[in-house]
Amino acid sequence: MKLSDSARAYLHSLGLEQEPPSLSFLERICLAHLNTYPFENISKLIYFRDHAGDKWGNPLPSLETFVNNHRDYHYGGTCYVLNSNLKLLLQAVGFACYHIKLGNEHIGIIVHIADDRYYVDCGAAAPFFKPVRFETDAHNISSFGGDRVHLLPEEPQQHQYKYVRYIQDKQSGKTWHFDSRQPYQIQDFYSIVSESNRPGTTFMTILRCQLYQTKNERSLSLVNNKFGIRYASGETAVRTLTSVQEIQQVLADEFKLPRLPVAEAIAVLETLEVDIFANT
Repeated sequence: MKLSDSARAYLHSLGLEQEPPSLSFLERICLAHLNTYPFENISKLIYFRDHAGDKWGNPLPSLETFVNNHRDYHYGGTCYVLNSNLKLLLQAVGFACYHIKLGNEHIGIIVHIADDRYYVDCGAAAPFFKPVRFETDAHNISSFGGDRVHLLPEEPQQHQYKYVRYIQDKQSGKTWHFDSRQPYQIQDFYSIVSESNRPGTTFMTILRCQLYQTKNERSLSLVNNKFGIRYASGETAVRTLTSVQEIQQVLADEFKLPRLPVAEAIAVLETLEVDIFANT
């Protein structure tokens, strides 16, 4: 199967070469993705600045734009950007897959290998380092440190499941319900994505960046001016950053993402009357 230049560049960014679709290849893609492409809304804020006056058509970047933006600016994205482009890559290398909708706000991927369906998600800042065989393993746990996600059966005969996340044994976020056999087209998410790009919505009111560094056994998180490290052992450390320059330095030195235009994103938040240093 001949890959497009963009798909080949995508694989190269993950440190991978093309090979036939298999569970082991899918596992390597998932692990590399979470260690390479950040979950971040910096690109979302820049997109809002540059397109706020436009009519929303397709609010998601093409595969070529996504790959080039990572190369040039170290962009990743939030769930819609990350998982929509990951699905395009999986299809390009030969996997049978489709999108599912969790709750009415998250986009996931189901990959069909042999007789099993696997849940894949590199767009939730969650520890899905491997595909999850949730339909035949009701006790599955995807975890890192004190962060764990369960995909639990509700009415498995009707293909109804739920996604529940815990951090330090306390539920984090909503419980998301989903139908594992109900495929969605990416166009089905356009209105949700466009709504999420409006002022006042979740990722238009904070600064967010997260990246796993599994070789160093840690996960890095930036929420406004709070820089956190979660270690595989469960230990955590948080530091308050007091200037834009400190945030830029942390993204460059710790995240290894020096090209992220964080100062520009903070300026966008200021125009939206969001002060990320307000609680310093």
